[in-house]
Amino acid sequence: MKNPLYADNEYKVSIFCNNAKNIYNLTTFILLIGKYPDIILNFAVMHSTTQQIYGMLQLRFMAIIKADKEKISDKVVILGNLDRQKTINSYLNNVEKVSEFAGYHAYTGEYQGEKITTVFHGIGIPSMALIVDDLVSMGARKIVRFGSSFAVSEKVKPGTAVLPIGYSYYPGGVFRQYLKDDYSIALTPDYSMLKSGEERLNKDGMKVMVGNVFTSDALMTHNKEFAEKLGRDGHLAVELEGAGLYFIAKLKGASALSVHLAYGNLVTGESLKAEEITAKERIISKNILDLLVE
Repeated sequence: MKNPLYADNEYKVSIFCNNAKNIYNLTTFILLIGKYPDIILNFAVMHSTTQQIYGMLQLRFMAIIKADKEKISDKVVILGNLDRQKTINSYLNNVEKVSEFAGYHAYTGEYQGEKITTVFHGIGIPSMALIVDDLVSMGARKIVRFGSSFAVSEKVKPGTAVLPIGYSYYPGGVFRQYLKDDYSIALTPDYSMLKSGEERLNKDGMKVMVGNVFTSDALMTHNKEFAEKLGRDGHLAVELEGAGLYFIAKLKGASALSVHLAYGNLVTGESLKAEEITAKERIISKNILDLLVE
């Protein structure tokens, strides 16, 4: 026999689901009866009309960005370095922290009268995939990632802005779980964003190279031998997250571009000084913002 309290709460869920006008009201209601999550699950299974709503709720509960949808711009800069995020934010007006959860910081401000959101994406492809999937579900349509990289070709000098025309990556993991198949996807950027980004950075005096970049899963395995092999295979640089951005953006229908500042070269041993990194990151930051609002 059902517990009367269980039955009473299930009835409340049923009535509310049938009359729900928006997902946030429904979420609030369910949180109020959070002691009985099994009610929600059983109700969703028994009543097919609520399965979509339940799926949406499940995604919001798992979300990393804990902000109201209207607080997130459709134009977003994502970064894997909190200091770099501060640099981008310094160009924005009326900056507001809209979310902070598990070390992931999100801010929204204005640039040339348009709303821009900046988000820390963490380290590695799984972290990147979580953030980008979350952002697209909240309305992001143009996403630029500003990251670092290390050159693996002697042609790429430290201080170069590397714009990936494609990412190479290890299959499996995130890619296999999303695709549920063994084929691979060509991970490419939005062409108009790539072209504009290259033109803007060149005009601003930056050395720019467009080409293939390798997204690695294991930073501590990088050595000169590994770098030389990547270079021979046609890569300009190596980094840790970019393939995740192009992958999720392509699957979800968002426009994306990565811009990497080459901090050093793993083949030649050359590297930038801290003050050089700061100066070049400011140039790139402003160009990214100009690209998003053009």
